[in-house]
Amino acid sequence: MARTKHLAILVSANGYGHIRRQILIATELLKHNSNLQVSFAVTDAQHRRFKVEIENLGARAKAVVGITEDSVRWRHDAASYTDANLNGWESELESNSSLLNADFVMSDNLVGVLEVRPDTVLSGSFLWHEVISAHAVGNAACRKFVEREIRLLRTHTPRMICNADLATPAVLSLTNPVLMPWMVEEFSESQSTTQFLHSSGQRSAVLVHGGGTRTLDDRVRTIAELLRTNGHVVYTDLEDDSMCFDYQDLTWQKLGVVICRPGVGTATECVKWRIPMIVLRDQENFEAECIAEKLRQLGLAHFLKNQEEFSTIAQVCEIISPENKNKYLDPFENCKITGISDAASFLVEHWNLIRRSK
Repeated sequence: MARTKHLAILVSANGYGHIRRQILIATELLKHNSNLQVSFAVTDAQHRRFKVEIENLGARAKAVVGITEDSVRWRHDAASYTDANLNGWESELESNSSLLNADFVMSDNLVGVLEVRPDTVLSGSFLWHEVISAHAVGNAACRKFVEREIRLLRTHTPRMICNADLATPAVLSLTNPVLMPWMVEEFSESQSTTQFLHSSGQRSAVLVHGGGTRTLDDRVRTIAELLRTNGHVVYTDLEDDSMCFDYQDLTWQKLGVVICRPGVGTATECVKWRIPMIVLRDQENFEAECIAEKLRQLGLAHFLKNQEEFSTIAQVCEIISPENKNKYLDPFENCKITGISDAASFLVEHWNLIRRSK
């Protein structure tokens, strides 16, 4: 009988797209590899949000909560970055022998693990030094972080699973990228795929989503109130909102447009459900701006006209109008959505090759 193998998955603290992507990949791996166990190193907030999803994977999956709490995340205030909140998670990892000595390690956007586990497979479509470099001139901790991350990448040239449509320049130049289609979860029979797709031109609710960074919450609230005043049904990702989005399939199917800071996780859900996006710009953040432009070029997202909140009313009405259905939904037909199974297949082959070489 084959010995049980342990996969440790380290997840960046910045938002929820990172952990959702890893749960989907792990689901596929566990489905086809009965000798595999998976541990997710996540933050407390990520665990609260995805506790049920991890538990649904069964006894071979568990969450290790708090390990990545002090990992890099986007902050508008450059002075708030310190060595501790950029890299503090690494000492937590090194004190956890089960994670550190796992048979396989995958890290979603946390490059520092290469210092102790150079065989790590990275995952994500951007690299943190691309974002943090905006603060490197005035903050020594940021400058040190950027220099170290680039050094580790150049030294080890790790494999990095990434979205082929969204991968940023540094991912393509400093890693050995594994280019994947969109990582879209398959429709289940209960999701009535055919009925949903045929009714997609009739959806009229709006989601205003600032993302897990929480830096755009004030703007989310302003836009939501403006749209509601004009008669729209509006969900938000604000926890204190009576219409806080529940991320359930039936609620996604009500949406005709998503106004969002375009994180990869949110964009992936919009590709799954074929929902056009209106982009909330975050111009200080390289990742957000890079992805926004790529989504615009793909025809999946549209920039807010004049970057003024009041212009959302006309744009929302135009996008959800039945006569404009083909104009805004046709670009989604070009999105390949086999990334989850493709990523899992790559990992199985990659790790099999490693085992044969030992």
